[in-house]
Amino acid sequence: MYKKVLIVLTFFLPFAAIAEEKTPRLGSEPRGQRERREDRTKGHLLSEPLFTTAKKKNTTDGIGVNSYLWKASLETVAFAEKKKADPFGGLIITEWYTDPNTADKRFKIEIIITGRELNSSALKISIFKQKKGANGSWVSTPVDKDTLLKFEETILTRARDLKVSQEIG
Repeated sequence: MYKKVLIVLTFFLPFAAIAEEKTPRLGSEPRGQRERREDRTKGHLLSEPLFTTAKKKNTTDGIGVNSYLWKASLETVAFAEKKKADPFGGLIITEWYTDPNTADKRFKIEIIITGRELNSSALKISIFKQKKGANGSWVSTPVDKDTLLKFEETILTRARDLKVSQEIG
């Protein structure tokens, strides 16, 4: 008798918890509430439908991070030689780049793509700047926050453009 009760509880208890949540139909709630619900259910067994006729879009193209962010990042730093580019870890590191017009400054860029979403929270950018000192050695100097924000916005805008062009075409 106890075995039967235990088996029934083990099988039906997870479904009862899901039914109790009273999740509204997708699209019938305001955007902010839907995003919070998606965050709550992320990683749960039944957070996505088991069977569907819609094709699931592959936003990674076989790489470990968002493919649009990856391609946009590579295009944005195309002017500099790459020291390391790891599409599975989402890491791009450039060599030191010196603009021919300003030979006394050089830059190094590090981009880390941390997720598969196309948003700014999946993108970490570090720009290192050095200026040539009086004795000829390179001295680190701070980078303006505006420069970082413009660089990030350039990558995000290009990634969105890539996504739109792929969805249209």
